[in-house]
Amino acid sequence: MSSEPARDRWLSIGMSVLLHGTIIGLLAYGWWHYAHRPITPSVSLDATVVDAHSLRGVGLAPKPAPKPPAPPPVSAPQGPPAPTPQEQALRQQAAAAERQRVAAAQAEQQRLQQQHTAEVKAQAQAKAQARAKATAEAKAQAKAKALAQQRAEAKKRAEARRKREAAKKLAAARKLAAERAAQARAQRIAQLQRALREDAQSNAQMRAAVGGWITEVTQRVEAAWIKPPTARSNLSCTIGVVLVPGGAVSSVSLGACNGDEAVRESIEAAVYRASPLPPPPDPDLYHQQINFVFAPNSN
Repeated sequence: MSSEPARDRWLSIGMSVLLHGTIIGLLAYGWWHYAHRPITPSVSLDATVVDAHSLRGVGLAPKPAPKPPAPPPVSAPQGPPAPTPQEQALRQQAAAAERQRVAAAQAEQQRLQQQHTAEVKAQAQAKAQARAKATAEAKAQAKAKALAQQRAEAKKRAEARRKREAAKKLAAARKLAAERAAQARAQRIAQLQRALREDAQSNAQMRAAVGGWITEVTQRVEAAWIKPPTARSNLSCTIGVVLVPGGAVSSVSLGACNGDEAVRESIEAAVYRASPLPPPPDPDLYHQQINFVFAPNSN
């Protein structure tokens, strides 16, 4: 409840009390003025009554004077008239009603005062509770903020620690990988060097074996060759032979050759007559063209 209605009630009560007080004051003043009004005193005259006949006997009888007016009767001072029983009863009722009204007004004033005091107390308690609630909320917010900040800092420290550990692990892994890569590289280099040595030996052996095989093939072709009359003494022809597994000749081609067509045809016929040729030392030579020089007169 706000203070405005209470203030209006107090103003109404004050106006009512002032009005009734004014009425009571006017009644009391009228009563006092009536009870203390001034009383006009009556005039007392001392006189002697003289008979007119006696005044004529002595020759002093004046003419008869008019009779003076009779003075008003002297009355003793009197107070206000006594009230009648009805007036007294009405006055008592009015006084009782006034006492009841004053008592009711005082009770209402006391009730309003108590209500106002209770309202002021309730407002003070509400304000105190609001301040306490605001203080508690502020403390709770500050506590929550501090806790959130602590958690954020702890999370930040944990993240930094995790990153450091991850960086250490990554560095260790990179170092280990580099060491292993170096070892693997060294092993590969060693293996390559070993393989190169082995290949060199194998190639040398293979070249020697292939050389011996070509010599044998050449001898077989020369043995099967029928020399034509137009053959030169310094005959030299390059022959390309393709073999299939088992040594059979699948195709023959002649490259550079200083013989005529008859010589060339005789050399090709000699290759086919010498088929099957000795198998090559390396199976990979099958289905590949093997070139060798046919020079029968150079031996």
